[in-house]
Amino acid sequence: MTHRFVRAAAGPALVLSYPATVVAALWPSAWAFVVTALIAYVADAVASREELPVSERLAQAHTGVTVRFLIRELAVLLLLARQGHAGDTVFAVLALGLLGLHALRGAYSALTLYVIRRRRLPVVTRGIDLTGLRIPDAPSPQLTTRHSRTMLHLDVLPVLLAGLFGLRGGASGLAATYVLGLVAFAVMARHAARNRHLGDENRVFDLVNQRLAELRPEVALYFSGSPDSAYQANMWLSTVDELDRQAVIILRERPMVPLLGRTKTPVLCVPKAMDMVRLDLSSIRTALYPANVGKNLHMLRMSGIRSAFINHGDSDKPASFNPFARAYDEVWVAGPAGRERYLTMRTGVRDEDIVEVGRPQLAPIDTSGVTPDPMFTVLYAPTWEGWSDDLAHSSVATMGPAIVRALLEHAPQVRVLYKPHPLTGTRDPKAIERHNEIVAMIERANAGRPASGGEHADRLKTLTRRLDALAGDETAGDEAQLTRDSAAAGASDDRREVEEAWTAAYWQAGGPVRHRVITGPRPHVYDCFNHADLLITDISSVAGDFIVSGKPYAVTNVKGLSDEEFRELFPTAALAAYLIGPGCTELGQILAYAQGEGPDPLTERRRELRAHLLGPDGLDSAKRFDAAVSALAAKSLTRTDDDRPAA
Repeated sequence: MTHRFVRAAAGPALVLSYPATVVAALWPSAWAFVVTALIAYVADAVASREELPVSERLAQAHTGVTVRFLIRELAVLLLLARQGHAGDTVFAVLALGLLGLHALRGAYSALTLYVIRRRRLPVVTRGIDLTGLRIPDAPSPQLTTRHSRTMLHLDVLPVLLAGLFGLRGGASGLAATYVLGLVAFAVMARHAARNRHLGDENRVFDLVNQRLAELRPEVALYFSGSPDSAYQANMWLSTVDELDRQAVIILRERPMVPLLGRTKTPVLCVPKAMDMVRLDLSSIRTALYPANVGKNLHMLRMSGIRSAFINHGDSDKPASFNPFARAYDEVWVAGPAGRERYLTMRTGVRDEDIVEVGRPQLAPIDTSGVTPDPMFTVLYAPTWEGWSDDLAHSSVATMGPAIVRALLEHAPQVRVLYKPHPLTGTRDPKAIERHNEIVAMIERANAGRPASGGEHADRLKTLTRRLDALAGDETAGDEAQLTRDSAAAGASDDRREVEEAWTAAYWQAGGPVRHRVITGPRPHVYDCFNHADLLITDISSVAGDFIVSGKPYAVTNVKGLSDEEFRELFPTAALAAYLIGPGCTELGQILAYAQGEGPDPLTERRRELRAHLLGPDGLDSAKRFDAAVSALAAKSLTRTDDDRPAA
């Protein structure tokens, strides 16, 4: 409530405080000036931190942040003039000094931008030794983040002290301000000198290529996407780590680097397309693609590298039968169902180009059918709204609140785990509204449930901070420092141990009966599987993954199709699933079956579908995947221009 009030008040306060400051100066009223100036400083800071629209609108009206600070500085000079100080020499020094602060700010900003540009390497790496670049420590974030605003706020001392103590107070404040400003300038000048050599891009690529020549990677996991899609690459990291051949991970967006999960495989992030050709990738024989995006072409066009589309899930959604898959040499699917999907949907992918490799990343899912918590637990893991409004795959905006309400009101009581897709609300604002409604319902329901495990809460916070540091957040420096420090951290098992400890602490904190809203990458959806007795999901790969557990699951029938029509359209998700229509009337009976009130009629069907989706139980997915990599790598050695796939 307090935070919402501050946000709501910041806009009007920002707009009104500046004219009020000028009026107080003309009055003249020193105390009114100080109060309105303080309000202006605070409102400006809140609007900037919260990224309120009012800041952008004021900038469009030619009253941006620099102009606003100038208005306040002119106002303090008006106040002093109205107090009779206009003829004093100190007044002229103060006026010139305030103008000089803007010159100092400009010089400081120029140095800061120089350092930032120098440290923005053309290639960001993890787990690759670039000691030869001699990358120094990053400047403190306090000196570089919003550096222009930071220097503008140097006028706080002369402005407020002039209002409180008159001309002499303003002069004293100005002197202290220049000391602070010049110290900051000197520190940044030192950083500029230390980082000057990083501007040599040729040196960077020479050193990266030397390391690639030493590593001689044969396999590349290639990924491009938004920060919200990081999970699509992360789900393949453990599989790539276990390959018999040396691999490398190639990313295309800088924000993805700190979001990439724990991996011992070296990582290269190459943002510019023109820089891709500067890398020595001559040893790579196979490139694996978890997502269909435009930047894949930058790797696909490289000769001598065989390509395989491995996708980031196996489901009935269009991503699992996209016609663009023809651009790859091979399409790898989990089992027979994936093969049938590509062939029956007329994608143009040939049967001989489809390889069944299982789902090696499903190994963490417990197949015992037993959950560790005493209360029956339902996991509601809906997908996002997708790229087309016609698909109606997500239940959040239509059925989400009704599903959660029915679960919360069910007798006997059940525990609800709500883990929405990371992209929920990307296209449909209504999905965000319903998501917030679901979160509020769960918070209210938790008010009546006992909390336990409080001793684990502090440990969870500590472990979260450690994981953030290991992931390379701002506490560990910028991209350049992450590149430098990750060489030693790449082979460490610290992150694995911390992740395991974090997961244990998460489920212990709060106790085993309270409902949970689970957003972000932790805990992983597979951890949620292991704590759930029943899954409710949409048309997505979540259903296909959960079937490994052997436990019952339900799929939402958002459009209210007949059971026969729905299962025919979405066999992967629905053939062995209970179906929930728009009215959610089926939910009570589904819970009864899942809780053991009578035989579960879909048990055998789930076993059959599991084999259809993932292949026979006796096959080792990790070995199948590794064999597929080796077979495709061997083909790259005999490739001719005539056997390229048609795009």
